Amino acid sequence: MFRGIRRRLITYYFVVIAVTVILMGVFFIWFLNYFYMQTLRNNLHNQARLAAAIIGEMIERDAPPAEIDRLSKDLGSELGIRLTLVNQDGTVIADSAENPGLMENHGERPEIIEALDLQKGVAIRYSVTLDEEMYYLAIPLDSKLPDHDNENVPAVIRLALPLAGINQAVFNLILFIFAALFVSSLIALTTAVIFSQKITGPISKISSAAHAIAEGDFTPTLDVGGKDELSALAQKIREMGLALNKKIEQVLWEKNKLDTVVSSMSSGIILIDQDMKIELINPAAESLFDLKREEVVGEQFSRIIRDYALCENLKAACREGEAKVTEVNLYYPRAVVLDTYLLPVKDSDSNIIGILLLFHETTELRSIEKMRSDFVANISHELRTPLTSIRGYTETILHEELDRGQLLDFLKVIDRETARLSSLLDDLLDLAQIENEKGFVQKEAVDLTELLNEAVQEVERLHLQNDITIIASLPQESLMVEGNSEWLRQAVINVLENSIRHGRSRGKVEISLYREDQQAVVEVSDNGPGIPDADLPHVFERFYRVDKGRSRKSGGTGLGLSIVKHIMEAHSATYSLQSKEGQGVIFCFKLPLIKQP
Repeated sequence: MFRGIRRRLITYYFVVIAVTVILMGVFFIWFLNYFYMQTLRNNLHNQARLAAAIIGEMIERDAPPAEIDRLSKDLGSELGIRLTLVNQDGTVIADSAENPGLMENHGERPEIIEALDLQKGVAIRYSVTLDEEMYYLAIPLDSKLPDHDNENVPAVIRLALPLAGINQAVFNLILFIFAALFVSSLIALTTAVIFSQKITGPISKISSAAHAIAEGDFTPTLDVGGKDELSALAQKIREMGLALNKKIEQVLWEKNKLDTVVSSMSSGIILIDQDMKIELINPAAESLFDLKREEVVGEQFSRIIRDYALCENLKAACREGEAKVTEVNLYYPRAVVLDTYLLPVKDSDSNIIGILLLFHETTELRSIEKMRSDFVANISHELRTPLTSIRGYTETILHEELDRGQLLDFLKVIDRETARLSSLLDDLLDLAQIENEKGFVQKEAVDLTELLNEAVQEVERLHLQNDITIIASLPQESLMVEGNSEWLRQAVINVLENSIRHGRSRGKVEISLYREDQQAVVEVSDNGPGIPDADLPHVFERFYRVDKGRSRKSGGTGLGLSIVKHIMEAHSATYSLQSKEGQGVIFCFKLPLIKQP
């Protein structure tokens, strides 16, 4: 029924009320008993003095003992007490209840002895004669009685009152007191219950509000009236809830912002604690290492990513508290190169609480560096060959005596190598320009039918020199696309020249243009020796030659298809090159058609 602090309050109130009632009951009983006994003693003493005065007068008149005994009986009957007259030796002279001649000697009675010694004696004891408990009070008489020797001796008058009536009256008063205290206790306890409700009610509301705040409801209903401390506490709880709500919203906003930043980063991030367990991993790192967040969070880093050098660097960074940079080579799920930064995370006391690993993929950068290195080596080789020939023939002309025929032959070689060198430089300049400008190429409406006719005418001399037949299958209608006409013409010419130079003697090259859905499709095919499967992935690389010796003899620079690749990418065209060794080559690209008005 009652729980918590209310039960304790009621228990405390009950204990206090019970102790108070018991103490008050004991005090009232003691005080009542004391008051009754004092009142009884005073009354008996007054009555004893009155009786002593009356009997003393009779003694002064030398009244006989029988008359004194009758007077005692009359006084005892009127006063409702027992009156006894005893002389010094204990002989009973008169008694209001019994025949004095038949009564035993009272000389040993303590009240008689005390009265003779101290002028007043009091005693409470059981009376055998009356068969009940009696209260006795004795005082000496001022007059003396004659004894059997006719000598006057001191006498004592004793009054006795039964305690049964007094005890009953006291008992009734005790019952009344206990009833009154019981009723008072009930009233006090009821008041305590109500008062405890006044205290615990607001406390219960405050507790419920605090629980609601702990559960996430930061604006609970909390109605506590008044202007006391509990009302002030309720107000503070409401303010605390609002402040917590604001702080948590701010923290959540910061967390969401951080999560968004971490999740959207292209670099992989892994956070581990001081026990080398993974606490956080972003999607980029999941993709790099082929992991799932729910499977790795809380696991040991060394069990998930098995790289001995990286784990050792992690331990060193955690031990030394200094950032480290290392390179990691992955081979699964794909071959990548990662620049890895190990950054210690410290608390406000500069204690290391974790390590942040930042993985930045540098595979493409390494590839570009390798391509640059290969490009420098290739271009050096490609330039050195014609320059060496030119220099060799030039030195021969300068230092040797040559006839006109030899001189002409040497000059023709020098002219051919110079033309080859010029062609190489032109291709390099074209490639550099296309690479730099392909992101913002200027496009216009281009008639592909007309452009392909122009390209075929451009290579007419070359295919005649190589005894190659060109078959053009072009539509009568104009197929319009959006693009850079100069670049597209160059791409088609490069493909045609490549097919002519590497085709079979007296072979053929076919070029066709047709519509496919809403796209224009251009195909260039030949019946040449084809390209081996191992060389197909590399044919668009700079200076790559399937047959190095023959390519140089044919006059190619090794940059034609690389230029084609970049032009196709600049136009977002779909392109492909298919070939099987001994079955020729098919190059195809597609561009979206412009809707005709």
